Amino acid sequence: MSLKVLIAEAQEVLRIGLRSILTSDTRVSEVHDVRDERNLHLYLANNKPDLVIVNQNLLADISILQTKNFVILAVEPNITTLKAAYEYGARGYLSVNVSAELLRTLLRPSKDAFLVEPTLVPAVMEFVFDKQIPAVPNETLLTPREKEIVRLLRKGYDRSSIARQLCITETTLKTHMKNIAKKRSTALFSKT
Repeated sequence: MSLKVLIAEAQEVLRIGLRSILTSDTRVSEVHDVRDERNLHLYLANNKPDLVIVNQNLLADISILQTKNFVILAVEPNITTLKAAYEYGARGYLSVNVSAELLRTLLRPSKDAFLVEPTLVPAVMEFVFDKQIPAVPNETLLTPREKEIVRLLRKGYDRSSIARQLCITETTLKTHMKNIAKKRSTALFSKT
């Protein structure tokens, strides 16, 4: 097996660590890396890696990745991004603190398997079993901007990507998200 792997990660320490893990594996013949979303797009337009390991913060549009050959790395779990990765056919969704052993298992993918790092499972289970709380408030309570933010979250965009796409600061986005959360709470309490 002679795999070509692309690492898309902004943090140099993580890139170096991932590169070290991957180059020590005999199944990997080439490891390339990019530091930002623009270079990720450029690399993918001109190359066909066997596996892309990408930090979710560099991924505004998951559709640029080829189905079944990518893994999402997350500093903080984002259920919307995890769901989008699963639906798009990713190999897995891992914490940036993933063990080398677990990362290496993704070099040999199982058919139709999706690996969620065990440390992230509690957050996933909390989301799955918290059925009584709707994911978003009644749409009629939201402003047009808040509706746009909810739409992008449903598509799997992360916070920094949403802020960039809407040409707002991340602080402004946080304010919008707090307002959405307040409206969700208001909607819940008015139903009880």
